[in-house]
Amino acid sequence: MFDKKIFLFTACLLAFLPFPRSPQAATLSGFVTVANSGEFLPYATIIVDDTGLGAQSNSSGYYAIKNISPGVHSVTFSHIGYQSFRDTVVVVARQNLRLNAALKRQSIDLDEETLVTAQRNEQERIAQTSFLSLQPENLQQMPAIGEADLLRSLQLLPGIQAASDISSGLYIRGGGPDETRILLDQIPIHNPSHAFGFFSTFNPDAIDGANLYKGAYPATYEGNLGALLDVTNREGNHQEFHSRGGLSLLAARLLAEGPAGQGSWMLSGRRTYLDPLLAALRAANLDVPNYYFYDLNGKFSQRLSTRDTFLLSAFWSQDHLNFVSNRESFFDLSWGNRAFAGRLDHIFSPTLFGRFSLAHSAYKSTTSASFFDTPLLFANGVQELRLRADIDYFSSTYHTFSSGLALSRFQFNFGQSFNQKQQIDLATAPLLLSFYLHDEWRPSIRTHLRLGVRANYFDAGKRWFAMPRISLSHTLQPGLRLKLGSGLYRQYLQLVTTEGFSGTDFWVPLDSSVSPGRSWQGVVGVEWEPSRRYKLSLEGYYRDLKNLVVLDNNVAADSESSRSEDLFKTGGRGYATGLELLLEKRGSRTHGWIGYTLGWTRRRFPELNQGRLFPPKYDRRHDLSLVISHRHKKWTLGANFVYGTGQAFTPASERYTLRIPSTGEIRDYVLPAARNSARLLPYHRLDLSLRRALVLWGSKAEVYLQIFNAYNRRNEWFIQYDTDNAGTEPEVARMLPAVPTLGLNFKL
Repeated sequence: MFDKKIFLFTACLLAFLPFPRSPQAATLSGFVTVANSGEFLPYATIIVDDTGLGAQSNSSGYYAIKNISPGVHSVTFSHIGYQSFRDTVVVVARQNLRLNAALKRQSIDLDEETLVTAQRNEQERIAQTSFLSLQPENLQQMPAIGEADLLRSLQLLPGIQAASDISSGLYIRGGGPDETRILLDQIPIHNPSHAFGFFSTFNPDAIDGANLYKGAYPATYEGNLGALLDVTNREGNHQEFHSRGGLSLLAARLLAEGPAGQGSWMLSGRRTYLDPLLAALRAANLDVPNYYFYDLNGKFSQRLSTRDTFLLSAFWSQDHLNFVSNRESFFDLSWGNRAFAGRLDHIFSPTLFGRFSLAHSAYKSTTSASFFDTPLLFANGVQELRLRADIDYFSSTYHTFSSGLALSRFQFNFGQSFNQKQQIDLATAPLLLSFYLHDEWRPSIRTHLRLGVRANYFDAGKRWFAMPRISLSHTLQPGLRLKLGSGLYRQYLQLVTTEGFSGTDFWVPLDSSVSPGRSWQGVVGVEWEPSRRYKLSLEGYYRDLKNLVVLDNNVAADSESSRSEDLFKTGGRGYATGLELLLEKRGSRTHGWIGYTLGWTRRRFPELNQGRLFPPKYDRRHDLSLVISHRHKKWTLGANFVYGTGQAFTPASERYTLRIPSTGEIRDYVLPAARNSARLLPYHRLDLSLRRALVLWGSKAEVYLQIFNAYNRRNEWFIQYDTDNAGTEPEVARMLPAVPTLGLNFKL
């Protein structure tokens, strides 16, 4: 039976949990925080100076060091970008000693300029392959369309590309947007977009940091076939009240944070004010729709005791589009996310740290329309309720074990009606059970090894899968590191998407009629840091893909079948391989990077392209990005330049006509060539920004001017063929022209 299998499998895995034994010597433990805000500081290094013993704080800022001999010891806390802190402790045999530390941010002087390297996840970057971290300070400085945007900024990094100027989707290492799992405070977000994909739902003021694993991510994460984006909202300032916000031509935003008892709170909101402008245009008898979006973020933390901390996180976003042509015809579309999570951090013993969470995520989209008094309705949604428990065991200076168990219940709904007659009404509620074991091992001072395995049970098909993961980072010499990573990954949910209109995207689970997607990833890389000012990284990757599916566009719209093998073309295979180069220049006055990707992506389906390999549309041979920001006194100049190989598309090889014998009507048809066998022209654009710092009502502020696509390059998007007129030429749909933006940011 299902319950018996789960019980037996879980019991066997739990038998390997590294529960602590009675210590033979003293144990030192505590939290590392940021001095000016009180927020927990992950991945700090703690060393008992005269013993060689040490540890690294976990994602919650907690650390533990075992087997400290009795006596007087000096303990040093350090983190790149923060001032080291040293304290002296008197250790008694078998004592459990608590020592907390608050580190102050530090500026490091380097010759002509001051370099600030307060990268909160620097140790994670050193240990993990294919890892990138984007800080909110850098995000705010990048030229953008209207608003600074997390997902659009990530598209400027090597190995990541966009589908178009109006898409915030992430196409990472030859994978589509459905192959990247996106988390906000560990809550899955199923559609992270506003304005049909033009913006992401992540408010830049609320973000504390974003960690991107482009591939070979560790067993601690449940994910998709490709990459994983882990976004964390600000926890709130534990010591004093602060607020910040901004105005642009598109939206206004405001964030407030401050202390609350033994913890903190944070609230932020953002809303577009396009609707009054659009209403004025409609009043002038222009046919324009009504549209608005908003998003809300909230976070609350409280220290319940010396052993317990509680965190509550919430997210709410909504888009609404309405267009009325006349009394008989209208179009109304709304979509949005709801996400809530509660987490309890508990210290069982000085060396055993637990996190227990309950999260709920919901995405819903509703489209209602009427054409000549004939109503249409489409509604789809996905909900996920997840219960999760994670344990960190600080075994020794060389080993930190982690394990976790999670149970997710999904609820998928899709409905379609025409002229008030129900055509499709689908509902399914599969379960996903997952368990992982993970070991952070330091065989030597130069080597960091991560070993892990994740086991999943998905009851749609009632199948078990085990997925091993490994990551190795070895310092060849000071400043020069070799990295290796590999892993096996599965994906049980499939995204049905329209590139230009993300509001109608929906997820469906793959049932027992098909096998879930499988990805094996291998990564090898080298990082060289000759100084704190420069870093050069070179990374090669290979992804082997199996059991891929793609929506079957030949399925009749009124088909009542809900089986995956009837809705999708199945049995797909493929690969993605490439080489990524990133050269970074760090500094407070001048910083930026040059990124380049050389890549190949191929797919094969028995029912497509006569069973031959073909490139998906997002296959891009060359991808180059240059990003720079330079500050001079109160002025900051920013620029982005992007160049990429044109997207693949399927051209027409022949035109032909057929006469319908019964009517004598002649119809014109286009015969397609091999799938995606042609390319659009290369894509390139330049974005510019100019910012000036000022004092507004006694507080810090800045005004900015940004120009997206500064030299007005109308890049090609896709090709359209007019089959009604054989004499017309193919029409090229083009992307955005130059788009200027004015705005104001402030801090109070």
